[in-house]
Amino acid sequence: MAVPTWIETEHEDGVTTLTMSRPPVNQFDRELLEQLLGAVEGLGPETRALVIASSVERVFAAGGDLPWMAAASIEEQLPYVALCQDTYSSFERIACPAIAAVEGHCLGGGFELCLGCDIRVAARDASFGLPEATIGLIAGAGGTQRLVRAVGQGLARDLLLTGRRISGEEAAAHGIVSRLVDRGEARATAQEIARDLAGGPTEAIEATKRLAVAASELEIEEGLARERAEWQTVRESALTQEGLEAFAEKRPPEFGALRGRA
Repeated sequence: MAVPTWIETEHEDGVTTLTMSRPPVNQFDRELLEQLLGAVEGLGPETRALVIASSVERVFAAGGDLPWMAAASIEEQLPYVALCQDTYSSFERIACPAIAAVEGHCLGGGFELCLGCDIRVAARDASFGLPEATIGLIAGAGGTQRLVRAVGQGLARDLLLTGRRISGEEAAAHGIVSRLVDRGEARATAQEIARDLAGGPTEAIEATKRLAVAASELEIEEGLARERAEWQTVRESALTQEGLEAFAEKRPPEFGALRGRA
C-alpha cells in the first residue's frame, strides 16, 4: 500500500514552500520525517529561500509519535530519534535561509524543527512548548541544545524542565521568534521575507547563514578567521560588486539581472 504524500511543495521566484499536511496534528512519525527530510535535501540551487508551514488548522506540529514509542523497543526507537535530529538539522544544513511560519500549537518536535530554522514567524496566539519531561522523556531532537543557544540557560531550563507552554507573544518577548503577526498571517509574512531574501545577494546571504550557524560552536578566533575567509569570497562575487556600485550610485541593486530568475 502506497504511503500518502504528507508534504506539499510549491516553488515560485526562488522561494520553495514546504507545507506539512498530516491531520490531525502533523505528528512526526517515520513517514512524515522521511518525506520532510527528503524534501529539504532535494532542494536545488533554484531555491534561494525556504518556508516551512502547516495546512492543519490551529496546529504547526505537535511532536513525536508517542503511542508508537510506548509500544516500540529501544532498538527501534534509537534510529527514530536519530532521524528526528537529522530532519530538523537539515534546515540548518541547507545553504539558503529557512523560515518557519507558525500558527497554532508548536510543541515537542514541532518546536525543535523551528529551532533549526533561521527565522521564526509566529501568530500572537501560537503555542510553544517542550513537554517531554512531564511524561518522563527528554527533548531528544535538538531541543536541549538549540533552545539554550537561542535564549540562554535561564529561560531554556525553565521551559525544558517544566514543559510549560508559552504564547507567540511571550516567545517573541524572549527572542524565540523574531516576527510576531496576527492569526492567519504567519505564512504570508514568512513568504514575503523569503521573497526578499531570494531576490537578494545570494553569496552574502548564504555565507552569513553559515557563519551564524557555526558561531555558537567556535572559539572567537576561529570564528573571526572563518569570517575573514568568507568575506573575501563574498567580496569577489559579481552580486556583491553590483550591491556596492548601486549603493555608491544611489540606485536599487539589480541582483536578479545578474543572477537570472529561477
